[in-house]
Amino acid sequence: MRKRRLLTLILLSVLLVLSACGGTDSAAEDNSDEATESPKTGLNEITLEDVMAKKDNSEAFYVLIYDAKKEYIKSTKLLEAYDEAFKKEDMTVFHLNIRDANEQTVSRLDEEYESHSGSSHNPFMYGEIAVVHEGKISSPFDYYGESWNLNRLIGEVGSESDTFFDDNRNKTIKKSIQYSLDYTKDEEIELTY
Repeated sequence: MRKRRLLTLILLSVLLVLSACGGTDSAAEDNSDEATESPKTGLNEITLEDVMAKKDNSEAFYVLIYDAKKEYIKSTKLLEAYDEAFKKEDMTVFHLNIRDANEQTVSRLDEEYESHSGSSHNPFMYGEIAVVHEGKISSPFDYYGESWNLNRLIGEVGSESDTFFDDNRNKTIKKSIQYSLDYTKDEEIELTY
C-alpha cells in the first residue's frame, strides 16, 4: 500500500512538472508572436496609451490624428480614403481618434507639443498626419509653414455622396501625405515599426 502511494505521488509530481514546463513554452511562443507582429501597410488603429508608450520609447512612426464621431467616420469614408492613399504610397500609418481618448492625456500632449514646437498649428487641435520621433510629436505642416485643419474638413463633409473620395479632398489628402514624406526625408527620420 505504501509503495503504491509513493509511486502515485512520484507519478503526479512528474506529470505536474511536465505540464508546468509545457505551459511555459507555449505561453512564451504566444507572447513572442504578439511582440513580433508588425503593422500592415495602410492604416492601423492605435490607442493614445500606445502612442505615448511608443513616443516615450523613442520609436519613429506616422500617426493620423483626428476628432470625429464613429458614425461620421463611417459615412464620410474618412479612413477608407486615407487607407487607400497610404497604400498607394506604401506607407504604414497608425490612426488615432481622440474623440473618446482621455482628455487629460490629450491636454498634456497638446501642451507638450506647443512647448517644443512654438507653433499654434497643433495636430491635437486641428487633426493631421503627425510624425512621432525622438520622443516628441512633430507636424510636417508646421515644418513647412503651412496650416491645415483636418477636423474642420471632417465637419464640412456631410452627406453620403459627399465623402473623402471627393477630388478636392483627395488632393488635400495627397498633399498632406507628401508633406509627411518630405518631412521624414528632410529630417532623415528612420521610421521604426
